[in-house]
Amino acid sequence: MARDIKFWKEDGSFKLRVCGVIQVKDKILIDNCDNAPFWGYPGGHVEIGEDTRKAVVREIREETNIDAEIVKNLASIQLFFTRDDNMPFHEIGFYYLMKANIEPKDFSIEENDKGKLRKHEFKWITKEELKNLDVRPTALKEVILNNLENQEIISYITD
Repeated sequence: MARDIKFWKEDGSFKLRVCGVIQVKDKILIDNCDNAPFWGYPGGHVEIGEDTRKAVVREIREETNIDAEIVKNLASIQLFFTRDDNMPFHEIGFYYLMKANIEPKDFSIEENDKGKLRKHEFKWITKEELKNLDVRPTALKEVILNNLENQEIISYITD
């Protein structure tokens, strides 16, 4: 089994992550994992020696059973925050605009993530609905709301 690029130390943790912003018609797929108080985008960790483009296709397939293809690199976002245990957390995420040949219907999946069961609730939303939901990272909302097709690769640092 390949190892994810993530680590925890006594003074904080780090992970390298990929996510897909899957667009079908006028809808975007969001994910709530394990009843978190917010939504995110489907994706996961990059494995050692794995290209981020291959990682996002793999993670989308593992989490959603959707065969999606990359349209373009949408954003790279660097996050810094404090975990619930007051430890510093650093994440670098690559966010890809993706498309799939499916009908956008809400669904749930229980994923076996390297031995840990995770419950995912997936919901298809419009850009208008996105404005009123807590979907993270929040910096990505601006990119999505300002026309996915014309956006360039960006980088945000969130304190």
